[in-house]
Amino acid sequence: MSLQNLANVTSQLAGLFHFNASPLATGLIVIGLAIVFMVLIGAIIYGLVKAFKELPNMPFRTFVMLMLVLAIFLIIIGILIP
Repeated sequence: MSLQNLANVTSQLAGLFHFNASPLATGLIVIGLAIVFMVLIGAIIYGLVKAFKELPNMPFRTFVMLMLVLAIFLIIIGILIP
């Protein structure tokens, strides 16, 4: 089923019950994006905690590689932002 067909069917069903589905759809999208954002923030915090716990036990070469990867990541982000 294409999105246009789905939109037609939903608008017909909403018309039967005199119900405007736009605010509900917008609300569901906002709630979904908020959940995704919270999961991403939680994953970042979890990763940082795991990294800081592992940092004292990390060999020097692994630490240097981690710093190089972090530096390259920040450079790429800095190039892509403008």
